[in-house]
Amino acid sequence: MKKLTTSVLAVVLTSSFAMVNAQKKDTVRTENIEGVVVTALGIKREKKAIGYSVSKVDGGDLQKSNESNVIQGLAGKVAGVQVTGSSGTPGASSKILIRGQKSINLSSQPLIVLDGMIIDNSINNNAGSGTNIGGVDDSNRAVDINPEDIESVSVLKGAAAAALYGENARNGVIIYISKKGRKTKGIGIDFSTSIGFDRLSNMIDLQRTYAAGTNGTAYILPAQYGEDGFATTNGTTSSWGPLISSVPGLQSNDNVKNFFKTGVTNTYNLALSGGNDNGNFRASFGHTDQTGIVPNTSLKKTSFSVNSEYNLSDKLKIGADALYTNTTGLRAQKGSNTAGIMLSLLRMPSSYDVRDYQTAQGFNKNYYAFYDNPLYTVYKNPYTDETNRIILSGHVVYNYSRWLNATLRAGVDTYSTHAQQNYSYTSNGNSTGDGTGQVIIDSYVKSLYNIDLIFNGIVNLTDRINLNYNVGASVNSAFANDQYTVGSTMLEINQFNLSNFTTFTPQNFDSKQLKRGVYASLEFDFYDQFYLTATGRNDWNSTLPAANRSYFYPSISASWLFNKTLDLPSWVNLGKVRASYASTFASPGPYNTLTTYTTPYYFDTFGPQLYSPYGGVGAYGFNTTLKDPNLKPEHNKEYEVGLELDLFKRLHLNVSAYQSTNYDLLIALPVAPSSGYGLKFTNGPTVENKGLEVELGYDIIKKENLTWNVNFNWALNRNKVTDLNGTPNNSGEGSDFFSGNLAPSITLGQPLGVFYGSAYNRDASGNLIIGTDGIPILSAESQIIGNPNPDWTGGFRNNITFKNVSLSFLFDVRKGGDIWDGTLARLNRLGRTQASADNRGGTYIIPGVLENGSPNNIALSNKVYYSNYLGDGSGSANETAIEKDINWIRLRDVSLGYNFTKILTNSPSLSFVKNAELSLSARNLFIITNYKGIDPENSLAGSGSNTNGFDYFNSPNTRSYFLTFKFGF
Repeated sequence: MKKLTTSVLAVVLTSSFAMVNAQKKDTVRTENIEGVVVTALGIKREKKAIGYSVSKVDGGDLQKSNESNVIQGLAGKVAGVQVTGSSGTPGASSKILIRGQKSINLSSQPLIVLDGMIIDNSINNNAGSGTNIGGVDDSNRAVDINPEDIESVSVLKGAAAAALYGENARNGVIIYISKKGRKTKGIGIDFSTSIGFDRLSNMIDLQRTYAAGTNGTAYILPAQYGEDGFATTNGTTSSWGPLISSVPGLQSNDNVKNFFKTGVTNTYNLALSGGNDNGNFRASFGHTDQTGIVPNTSLKKTSFSVNSEYNLSDKLKIGADALYTNTTGLRAQKGSNTAGIMLSLLRMPSSYDVRDYQTAQGFNKNYYAFYDNPLYTVYKNPYTDETNRIILSGHVVYNYSRWLNATLRAGVDTYSTHAQQNYSYTSNGNSTGDGTGQVIIDSYVKSLYNIDLIFNGIVNLTDRINLNYNVGASVNSAFANDQYTVGSTMLEINQFNLSNFTTFTPQNFDSKQLKRGVYASLEFDFYDQFYLTATGRNDWNSTLPAANRSYFYPSISASWLFNKTLDLPSWVNLGKVRASYASTFASPGPYNTLTTYTTPYYFDTFGPQLYSPYGGVGAYGFNTTLKDPNLKPEHNKEYEVGLELDLFKRLHLNVSAYQSTNYDLLIALPVAPSSGYGLKFTNGPTVENKGLEVELGYDIIKKENLTWNVNFNWALNRNKVTDLNGTPNNSGEGSDFFSGNLAPSITLGQPLGVFYGSAYNRDASGNLIIGTDGIPILSAESQIIGNPNPDWTGGFRNNITFKNVSLSFLFDVRKGGDIWDGTLARLNRLGRTQASADNRGGTYIIPGVLENGSPNNIALSNKVYYSNYLGDGSGSANETAIEKDINWIRLRDVSLGYNFTKILTNSPSLSFVKNAELSLSARNLFIITNYKGIDPENSLAGSGSNTNGFDYFNSPNTRSYFLTFKFGF
């Protein structure tokens, strides 16, 4: 590692000094890109000519939230863009959707492009648990990008905006543009450093009054352990015991406070830059060192980057970009598994002290024998990962004339991740469920290769009609290799070398994909008032059968600058209407058209598990998923119209309406077991998204010493399954479901992922029908019981400057959407919530009617009410745990800065200073919400899943405070 770091640093410095030596002049004509945005394939276009919606976020706004993940940094900043973090733990993944969910089996997330290169943003959790609801909060790979290196972000929302990218462009494209070097005298140096503190943001109100027990009178001792480290008694998870104060020797413990700590984040960034008439360069170093609020968790990220461009002649220009990152994580178990920290911590009776986490022999010690103590998990069951990543790209541009230019661009994004999950002796987390220890080692290598050749130019067809064209071809390939080994039953206690285990389960997976494409765009400019653009791309993809391997992406868009055509007042600076249509495709991953043999492997989040070989005997069997040899790509058709206005040189409005229909969605359908298969992977439903987006900016004050501008964004999206196409109604959307028959479903006329689960019977007036036991009667059929999709989302940014002082804050707003709060339901059942303790001797009557139609008059004890009605105990329905119409207003970030550059430069000895700024900032400072759980912005399944709205012992979010110093000269 040290040798590699030293080598990369040497390359960066060598490139920097080489470019400095090439400087010959002190002045340079900079390219004026005012009114220009970066669109597909890195093509720069004038805003006025674009017939679809493109949003831009400045790098400064991205950095104000101090997020280490550039995806999470977009939260609340762009209309129609929904960002959901999986937790507040270091390096946890973030999922991003543009204009709603578009797929079931494939990712619905947009392409990520860095300086013209499509880069990987996937997540790999093979060393965790292999599922999305257990294991650890792994990172999405955009975490490797240093936010301080980003100059701006362009968000291409619609299919017409992204059609030239081809594959998966229907999900939109996010284009990150790195900071570049500019003309300076000598070398410009920018340095910044910050220190941040993370605290637990929100927590369920837990009771600390009643002890472990089940009947309200007898205290149940915690699990007892023998000398071999294994439990001799089980203990209990229930807190329906007596008052803690009534049991001699017991004391009440605040285990949440005793477990979580203050996390600390240190960041350092250094950049060298320069340029002249012949070229420019920028080289940067960044380092982040973060410890989490969960003990013994951390993220460390080091990056080196260099980009440079040089004019070999008046017509020939070359450039290169290089990025190296080393990202390491130390992570803890999450969610629905017996080693999960939140599952064990929140269920822990207050009569037990979480800090009593190991026996005299150093083995697991807990209140309940079948769970790992959270502190034992974080210290004895570490998950470590290290990713080394290199992104290299280069381009050659030849400007023959105004009507003919050529660009050749090629690059590679390659990384290797080594991850290891240890389960110590007596841990319940190992997949065999016997406490004999386990090690899981995963080595994952992935590479993306891209090459584009583009010809473009501008042709004057007449004095008032121009043609701007682009014609090109591309080759994109992806290669991945995963080597995964499980060692079970250790010989020497807590030695995590594979040679110390008696049973081995190795797996090896190779993946290859090749895509070739040709494309063209023609943009007609009529009288500098009307613009018409047509694009076309044809791809050939290796993952599809030969008959369906070729597919064509057309798009057409138009914009009219009506302020130039009509006789409008001078205060109408821009009036523009636009419209577009596009057709895009998305193909399956490799090896989904042929049913192959596989190694038998049976897994869930609770042990024991079965692997092959078993008992020393190996085996092969047909994959239990039948593949379709006639598979087709998913097909998207999208229409969009919009209006843009600039008024009084102060007000900026951008409104878009769209309809996006996705056909032939790929799905694994259940089939009759008698066929020898459990599922069939084929094409299925049609899903439609309709929506409206508004972005509004207003410069309230524009004076030399005082400025104040506001930016508002608002969006709604309506998702609906319009055609099942052979898919059984109410089919499960995937394997990410958590309780009984609760599942995200595919239901005709409903959004993707609506909650389908058990419900209660009701009469014709909607009243609950109560049984003779005082509990509502369960319906024989599962029903749609909730919808996780919000009614609308919004954001509101204020930027205020007064002389040298600046203030910025962003409110992130969500209206509506349901959440299955399985965490609260289980804690109610166990008597852990404060609500369940407030009236232990009381009784409750559930509003409803008896079977004879008379009002319910059957009283329930406190325990039965919270366990079997508000909890998930016997007789309860999934619908009780659905929290309806969840809203929030979140202060996403706030920053107060002081620029003291002028103070320093007034001194002749400090005249070389070009920038000096000190700022205080906070993230997630407060949230106003009607959600009863920990935090409504949370996704147990993480960015590796399309499911939303499930809360089951998710890791919590954080409230963060930062002090930042920036210095440039």
